[in-house]
Amino acid sequence: MRKAIRLIVLAAAAVVFIVSCVNLFQIFSEYRKGEMEYTEIQEYAVLPETEEETADEDVFPMPDIDFEALKEINGDFCAWLYIPALDLNYPVVWNGDNETYLTRTFEGESNSAGCLFVDAANQPDFSDRNTLIYGHNMKNGTMFGSLSDFQKDENLAEQSPYFYIYTEDTAMRYQIIAYYTTTGDSNTYSLVHTDEEYDAWLQWIFRNNQFAGYEEEMTAERPGIVTLSTCYGRAGGTERFVVHGVLSAEKEMEQIGK
Repeated sequence: MRKAIRLIVLAAAAVVFIVSCVNLFQIFSEYRKGEMEYTEIQEYAVLPETEEETADEDVFPMPDIDFEALKEINGDFCAWLYIPALDLNYPVVWNGDNETYLTRTFEGESNSAGCLFVDAANQPDFSDRNTLIYGHNMKNGTMFGSLSDFQKDENLAEQSPYFYIYTEDTAMRYQIIAYYTTTGDSNTYSLVHTDEEYDAWLQWIFRNNQFAGYEEEMTAERPGIVTLSTCYGRAGGTERFVVHGVLSAEKEMEQIGK
């Protein structure tokens, strides 16, 4: 009897082990598939050789982006995001809802990697005072999986304080002013319309801010802000990690590769 019970327990453990291995294989296969797709997509946005970042308004990376080809692949394509500090560069989409691209890649494939997307309530041209970009915190570091590195290395944003957004018409440089953990229902995700709302929202941000590099003159003229947001902590939880950047320079986008 004991032997039979032992055999049943061993058989059950073997089944659990096999099922776990299959699930892990499927997860990593999906991760790999998504990673390969975005590696191919990045060929449509050739970044310039890395140079030392400068505050000069006329000197910042101008990649060769094939906007026409990217729009042919996905009509929701609205911009390209480049974060030098994280070696992060991906297409960004907007389609008027916050669900589609949670589980759909840029090429429309079903995949947990999803795609970086602008909040449905925002304008896709980044003209709002608080434009939100969402991305998954992928365990393999893709998408926004490396975003919290700013929190892990306090010198990272000091040494490389800018990220860049390129639309078909305009190249925009954003300077990091804040990063912190929050929850998905916090004031971080507020739509900001008036000067009064902007000022109150900034005060809330800086009560939570973990970045020491902010200086008041960065927001003196109330520039537009882009908020990068990703999940944080346990899977399915409400915690989020966010990075805020203020528009510090912009220039006309050269239409190369059309």
